[in-house]
Amino acid sequence: MKFRGIITPMLTPFKPDGTIDFDATKTLIEYLKGIGVTGLFPCGSTGLFPFLSVEEKKAFLKYVVENAAGLKVLAGVGSSSTQEAIELGKYAGDIGADALVLMPTYYITPGQPEIIKHFSDFITEVKKEVFLYNIPQLCGVRIETDTVAKLKTEFSEVIGLKESSADMRYFSSIMDFSGPDFSILQGQDDLLVPSLSIGADGGVCGLSNFSSAVINAYNEFTTGIRDKAAEVQKKTDQHAPENFNGFTFSIRLLLRFLLKIRIEEWWIQVSHDRTPSLREESNRRYGQFRLNSNKV
Repeated sequence: MKFRGIITPMLTPFKPDGTIDFDATKTLIEYLKGIGVTGLFPCGSTGLFPFLSVEEKKAFLKYVVENAAGLKVLAGVGSSSTQEAIELGKYAGDIGADALVLMPTYYITPGQPEIIKHFSDFITEVKKEVFLYNIPQLCGVRIETDTVAKLKTEFSEVIGLKESSADMRYFSSIMDFSGPDFSILQGQDDLLVPSLSIGADGGVCGLSNFSSAVINAYNEFTTGIRDKAAEVQKKTDQHAPENFNGFTFSIRLLLRFLLKIRIEEWWIQVSHDRTPSLREESNRRYGQFRLNSNKV
């Protein structure tokens, strides 16, 4: 199965009491289908998966699969425990996820042999299509190209790679693995068009949680209007920095979504005394991105 287009690493909306807001999740899925994303990636970094319990992950994955409305679902099953990843992977496969997304174990940095064992044990037990997820800035280690080659050769279940390192030299090297049965997706919004230009199949783009700009860039590029795609890319690049005002990228994306659907009290009201400054800065950076963002 080949995966193309823009896949959204979904926010996990929360109520002020810290429980998952499934009504807001439905609103988000409906919005994403409306702007033309091709898939959903729940329980990834943007979805704050390390902060969710196993039961919360399962509940969120189940809700997304059941409400995907024709969109492909790439279920995030990452964990610092191989055994927990296997549990989540089996569950996601059983409920109908189209593919799984798994990164190396984290916190205690593994070597390449440990990475191979982690993926091998997972695939052998779960027996489901999986994307390798390279995000060394959070895992502490890169999935080396030789490791990608070994896993791809030994397991037909390895069908793609989500590449989020922001290292274009590395990205270029893994393009050698691209083919009809292996998809390569760029995980950094600001590198979408450069990656498409060397053969990437699409992107996993956080900005699509509240803007159609990256979908517009993808569509312009794939229909041959590359100058327009480059113009849209430049307008989105300024919104790619990892942090502002001390809040990480997923927190600020969550705020934009909550403000967009007019929810003023947001995720456990994190650092409530700083929320006004975050809102002001978020409006400054993202004010041009509305539900109707076709201008961009």
